[in-house]
Amino acid sequence: MAEHENKRAERGFTLVEMLVALGILLVGITSLLAAMSSSVAQRRTADARHELTALCEAALLRVQHEAVRAPDGNPSPLQLEFVPMVDQPAAGFPGMTWSATATVDDTMPTLWLVRLTVKWLEEGENASAEFLRVIPRQLPLRDRVIAFRGEPAETPTR
Repeated sequence: MAEHENKRAERGFTLVEMLVALGILLVGITSLLAAMSSSVAQRRTADARHELTALCEAALLRVQHEAVRAPDGNPSPLQLEFVPMVDQPAAGFPGMTWSATATVDDTMPTLWLVRLTVKWLEEGENASAEFLRVIPRQLPLRDRVIAFRGEPAETPTR
C-alpha cells in the first residue's frame, strides 16, 4: 500500500489542476493588461492636455501681439480694436488649429475676455477644447514704446 501512495505522489499534477492553474494565470495576466491599457490611455490624455495648455499659451502671445490694433494710431485702451484670428495653424502641433475672439465687459472696459478654441482630429473624429483668458486692453509693449518715442508705427510682418 505504501508503494501505491509513492506512485501516486510521483505522477505529478492532474489535468484539472493544470487547467485551474492556467485559468488563474490567465485571469491575472488579463487583469494586468487591462490595468496597463488604462494607464496608457490616461497618460495619452494627460499628454494631450499638456500640449493643449502649451498651445493655448503660445496662441495667447500671438493674440496679444497680432490681434490688438489701434485703428487710428491712438493707443488709448478704449479706442483699441480686437481683430479675431480664425483657424490659425498651431506651430509644432500638426493637425491642430485655433481661433481667438474677444469680448469686453462694460464693468471692466480695460480688459478683454479672450476665447481660444482649439480644434484637432482625435481617432478620426473632430475634437475641440475651449480656453478663456483675460488680457489687458492695451497695445503690445513694442507698439507702446514706439508711440512713446513718437516714431511711426510699423506693421509686424508674420
